[in-house]
Formats: sequence, C-alpha cells, structure tokens
Amino acid sequence: MARSRRAPAHARVRSVWQGAVLAAVLIGVVVGLWTAWRPAPGPAAAPAAGTGADRVPAAPSSRPPGSGGGPAPQVVAPAPGTARPVVRPTVEPAGRVAIIFDDAGADLAQLDPILALGRPVTVAVLPGLPASQLVAERATAAGLEVILHLPLEAAEAGRALGPGGITTDMTADAIAAQVRADLDGLPGVVGLSGHMGSRATADRRVMTAVLQVVRERGLFFVDSRTTVHSVVAAVALEMGIPVAERAVFLDNEDDPVYIAGQVRRLLEVARIRGAAVGIGHVQKQTAEVLRGLLPEFDRARIIVVPVSTLVR
Repeated sequence: MARSRRAPAHARVRSVWQGAVLAAVLIGVVVGLWTAWRPAPGPAAAPAAGTGADRVPAAPSSRPPGSGGGPAPQVVAPAPGTARPVVRPTVEPAGRVAIIFDDAGADLAQLDPILALGRPVTVAVLPGLPASQLVAERATAAGLEVILHLPLEAAEAGRALGPGGITTDMTADAIAAQVRADLDGLPGVVGLSGHMGSRATADRRVMTAVLQVVRERGLFFVDSRTTVHSVVAAVALEMGIPVAERAVFLDNEDDPVYIAGQVRRLLEVARIRGAAVGIGHVQKQTAEVLRGLLPEFDRARIIVVPVSTLVR
C-alpha cells in the first residue's frame, strides 16, 4: 500500500490564515445584515449638532415632516386655562394728520388737556410769554414736538404782535437777529410756524430773512396760510428748507359742534390726500373735543403724527 504524503508546514499555516479571513468576512456580512434590518432610532435618539462643549440638546420641532427650511422655533404650550395671546395684523394707515396747538406760553395749565390726548400732537409756543419756557420744557419732556410760534405782522392794522415779533419795516439783519433771539429763548424747538402773518408771509424779502435763520439752524417751517398770497412755501423750497402748510383750521369758532365738524373735515382731507395738517389753539376747547373723536381716527385708520413727518 502506498504511503500518503503530508503537506509542508508552511502550506498548513497558510490554510489556517485563509480560514480565519473567511470567517471574519462571514461575521462582517452577518453583522451588516442585522444592522440594516434593525429599525432606525426615533428623533429623540438623534445626535445633537456640534461636538464637545458646544453640543446642546435639539429643541422639539413643530414643523411637519418634509417641510424643509431651518430649525423651527420651540413651541411652549400654555398652562391649562391660559388663553393664547392674540396677534393683531399690522395695517397700513389710510392717512396721517399732524395737529398743531398754537398760542401756547401764557399759562402752563393750558397744556393739561393736550397732554391728556396721549397722541403725538405738536405744540407751537409764542416767545417771551410768562410760561413760554416752562410749557416748551414740559411738552418736550412728555414726548411732544415743540415749535416756535413766531409772531409775524398781520394785514389788519392795530393787531398787537406781542414779544419777539417780526414786522415788514424791519431790516433783514434786524429780522434775523430777532428770530435767533426767539429761538434761543426756547431751546429744543425743532421748527417754526407763523403767528398771524397775513402781511409778513406775503413779503418775499421778509420771509427770506426769516427762512435764512431757519436754514442755518437746520429747522423747518409750517405755513399757517393766513393769506392766499403767502410766499412761504415757494421761498422755502427755493432755499431747500423743509416746509409744511396748514390744510384745516380747527377752531375759528370756539364751539364744540363747529370744532367737531372741522376735525372730521381734517380726517376727510387726510383720507383723500394721504396727509393733512390741522391747526387749533390751546386756549379753546379743541383738545377736549378732539379727545372725544379719537375713536373715529382709529376706525378710519388715520394716525396722528408729529408735524415734522409731513414737511417736504
């Protein structure tokens, strides 16, 4: 009988290594199949973004699956019995009105009904009166806009201007000096308007001298338009000075019914034009009447703004 031949030692070692490699491959295949079959972990088990110290737990998302976009804000459920806050839509106003209260400065108490309005009206303060500076300071502290109510000569003879007035017989230098002095007596004013002025506002030389000071101080001018012959707007625009014009006088008659009609007229002008300036007076019933009509402003979506927002 023939004798069997044994494989060399190095061949036997190679066979053992081949078997080990084959076994490792089989184990890898089994593990891979088991991992693929196992259900994926839910969102709570997903790892957070970042590494190390900057890793924070992810906030739960209220965004539907597949909606895309960035991370959704965290939604906090209200406590039982607590209503969710109502978010009102932002609505563009149908128009804007600026309301100026002229002739302030004689009495600090005249400011009370104006402050009670709670709206950003404008106060026009006459220079050199007993309470002029106190009125300006109090109105400014309350967040209202304050302008100098510059006395300008009227066409009617015998109408007293009061302190700090401008007349048509003054030189240009004298006019400029007086306007500067009036402004210096009311620090913090942001503009000027004319008190009376049916003669002065029709005089180009006079208004040029006035408006030169307005320009050097970086202010604006509101023309009360007490005459159809006013040159204020034309001169101001030529000089590059912001200007606004009165649309409605609110209280030529100090009667609540009349004033209410004029306020409603102002609302209508603002609705048609988009903006309008109304002028009343601190010594009349205008503030009290206006306060009762503020709900009509809100229903009409007409907002009250400082007069500086309506200059052009």
